[in-house]
Order: sequence, then C-alpha cells, then structure tokens
Amino acid sequence: MPADRPGPPPPPPPLAPRALQGTGLTPLFDHHIHTDLRNADDYELMAVSGVLTALAPCSASLETRESGSAFAARFERLTGAETARAAAYGIDLHVALAVHAADIGDLRGALAGIEVLERYLDHPSVRALGEVSLRAGGPDEVEVLERQLKLASARALPVLVESPPALPAFRAMLAPLAGAVERAGIDPATIALLDLDERRIDLLAEHPALRGLGGYGIAVAPRQDALFQIREKQSHREVLGLLERFGPKRLMLNTGLHFGSADPLGLARTVHRLRLHGVPEQIVRALAHGNAAQFFAVPHRVPAAG
Repeated sequence: MPADRPGPPPPPPPLAPRALQGTGLTPLFDHHIHTDLRNADDYELMAVSGVLTALAPCSASLETRESGSAFAARFERLTGAETARAAAYGIDLHVALAVHAADIGDLRGALAGIEVLERYLDHPSVRALGEVSLRAGGPDEVEVLERQLKLASARALPVLVESPPALPAFRAMLAPLAGAVERAGIDPATIALLDLDERRIDLLAEHPALRGLGGYGIAVAPRQDALFQIREKQSHREVLGLLERFGPKRLMLNTGLHFGSADPLGLARTVHRLRLHGVPEQIVRALAHGNAAQFFAVPHRVPAAG
C-alpha cells in the first residue's frame, strides 16, 4: 500500500457475548404507563417486546372531577376495564389510584374523591397510591396531597409522585412536597418520583425530606422528533450517565407511556441498547424489573414454557 494512502479504519470494539450477559432475557416490568388513554394495540407491542407485567397510575385525565362519583368512575375503569384489556394481550396489569391535582374542581369534590379512593385501595389490582402531584401549588392542592400521603402511610402502600413537565415547576414543587411528606409522617422510602432526569435528581438533595426516596422513575425511549410529545424521555446514553453518578439501586426504568406521541417499545429498545453497551445483565434486570418489582411488591413473572 502506498505510504501516502491511509489504512483501513480500526474495527469496532467487540460486543460482550450474550453468554457473558446472563442466560435468557428478563421479563420487563413497565411500572409507569397511561394506556387507559391510548389504543389497546399498544399492549400487544409491549407484550411481544417482553413486557409481561405493567402498572398504570391514575394520571391527569384533563377532565375536572367535582364529586366522589366522578373519581369513582375513573377508578372503576382502571381496576376493571383496563386490567381486562391488558389481560387480553397477556399482560398482568396492576394499577395505582389517586386524586390527581390536575383533575380537582374544588376542595369539597377532591375530599369526596379521597373518601372513594380509600374504598378502592382494597382492590386486588391496586399496588400503590398515585399519581399525586402539585400543579398550581395552592393550599387546596397541598391539603389533598397531604391527606393522600397520610392515607398511603396508614395502608402501608407505596406512593407515586408525578414530576411537572417543566423544570421550573418541578423546582417549585419540591419545598411544598417535602413539607407535606414531613407533616404526613410518611417514610420517604415508600415514595417514588416519576419522570426524573439527572438535573431533577440533583435538586432532590436540597430537601432533606426527599433524600431518602425509595425509587427514581426514569421514563426512557430512543430520541424521537414527535409532534405531540408531552415529555422528553431519557435515552440509553443518559441512563448510562445516571448509572455512573447514582448507581442502579433506586433507578426504575419505564416508558412513561402517555396520551401523546410515545413509544410502547421504549423500555425494550433502551434495555437492548444498554446490553449492547456492556451493562451487566444483573444491573439490566434490576433497572427493567427487579427494583420496581421490589418497590411495588409485585411478584416476578416467568414466561410459561412452550
């Protein structure tokens, strides 16, 4: 070869052999989906990607609810019709129920909703209380949040807290959330915050009552240019950064599947890319199933033999 011509590029580094990553792929537990607001076909995509177990929190419905019966209708839909839709595709669906701040019409209706909620928490599909949230952050919202934290503590249920989409709103939520946690006397280890990223996790350290949270919910998917994407998901590269900074212990990956443009395969795609980047299988399994299954006390489901 002439001296003035460059040689071929070096070969890429070899990928870790599957045998070194573990035997078989772990079933996925997507613990943050809002499929009651989406087409049921999403369940089939999730099932064929390895999601055998899922959890649907009671998210904002963008419908003002002013009575206990209005909240009961949503709870009934989640515990009944929605678990049946998921079962048709082979997915064990658990739910979390709550009075969401975005659905509150007035304090009287919200408190009536909490009375109904207390009865539904005995349903066998209910694994947590959530999503609770603060939107405007007024005294009524704070009271509704604190009452639900006390209820969860009395029932020994884990709690899911929604992060507002905008970072300034998230920052503004933390002080009243920390105050409600302290007044409710709830163990922070029973609380998981959803839709977190590196900046938001750093902000938690500023509030002592929020430093011992039991779970960091990370909504994941490869980057996409979606026209109606409500939240930006974390890519596998950002998950690698989270692992390096915080370790795997409290990280729980999910799709955060909402009613806008979102990827039902986001968890499976991200897990696949983490494996290709050499993340040990034990850690992958903790991120995609084990941490959340332990937090919500959901049993490990093994695929049926053929």
